[in-house]
Amino acid sequence: MTAVLRQRDFRRMWTATTIDSFGSWLLVMAVPLQVFMLTGSAISSGMALAVQAAPAVLIGPWAGAVIDRWNRKKVLVWANLTSAAGVTLMLAANTPAHVELIFVGLFVESTAVCFLQPALRAVTPTLMDNERDLASANSLSAFSDSSLRMIGPLLGTFLVAQGWFEAVVITDALSYVVAAAVLNRITIEATASPAERAAPVAHDLRDGLRQVSCQPLLRGLLASSWIYWTGNAALTALLVPFTAHRLNASGVALGYLITGLGVGYLAGSAISRPLILRYTTRTILTVTYTSVGLCFLVMVNATTLPVAVAAVTAAGVPGVVALITVGHRLQTATPNAMLGRVAATFHTSDAIAAVTGALAAASAVAALSLTTAMNVFSAVVLIAGATAATLPAQEPHSATT
Repeated sequence: MTAVLRQRDFRRMWTATTIDSFGSWLLVMAVPLQVFMLTGSAISSGMALAVQAAPAVLIGPWAGAVIDRWNRKKVLVWANLTSAAGVTLMLAANTPAHVELIFVGLFVESTAVCFLQPALRAVTPTLMDNERDLASANSLSAFSDSSLRMIGPLLGTFLVAQGWFEAVVITDALSYVVAAAVLNRITIEATASPAERAAPVAHDLRDGLRQVSCQPLLRGLLASSWIYWTGNAALTALLVPFTAHRLNASGVALGYLITGLGVGYLAGSAISRPLILRYTTRTILTVTYTSVGLCFLVMVNATTLPVAVAAVTAAGVPGVVALITVGHRLQTATPNAMLGRVAATFHTSDAIAAVTGALAAASAVAALSLTTAMNVFSAVVLIAGATAATLPAQEPHSATT
């Protein structure tokens, strides 16, 4: 995997994303924990996740059109700087009266991420020579992200539990600024001609949606991943009260769960490349989604922290293989000129799933017991595995290499 780091522009992009990933993972569970500590409400912590996903629902497809029209380097740089500004707003959210600043900051940051994540997914294939290098690049990015997933949430929740939420916020904001500086040094070719940039944006949006809807593989990926992320988001929204009430553990224990997931992600990312190059998407996603759902069922019915950590660690292995597979197949099945729009369509779908899952979690926990609700959402993940079994058996030829 490390051989792709010899390519200068990819090395710089990987460095930048690794830096801002550290800050993001530091903050990712620190925010719902801070909201829970300030409000004492499981619904409020779930709403934090919903607010985080809402911008992508509203502007995600438009972001894709922008990514395919504008200079993608500028999109990456400004998205990072805007994210830094949004995160900085959270510095004053240290009392219940100011908790709304966390939601405002999340909204600004998430708006920028609507451009950042699809742009990164669209740029990566253009820096690779062939599909094998692309698989290596995706696996390496997932491997480094998984390493930070083990460290960041544990450290972030520990700092919040000690009353140092501001330190987490400052670190995340600085990571975005440094990432922007590094990304400003890479070279990315333009994808749209002046005539294409002058065309109505609505035309671009239709082309992006048509690209997804007309390809059975992309269409099936979108459907199965939406189901998967809906169940996943609901369980994530309930993770804080699950730790506090089901496991009777402290906020730091939440970091152990996320770190365990990171360990699983680390192992899964190390084996993802040969799996992607050898097996069809249908086989990989059917097995991985089903495996994750079974592991979640064990986790949500656990009564001790070690069992819950072991289950979520096991879930991380197939979970990251599924994540990398979806991203890789999206890239290889889509022409470069349309990657921004297609990637943004998937990003928007994931965001809709996150909002749906977070809101469903809030409703379910009010109507059902916590354990029952989490069992229901674990079953939703199993349904994603059944849906993946309907994907095409054969992969199309690469559209980007």
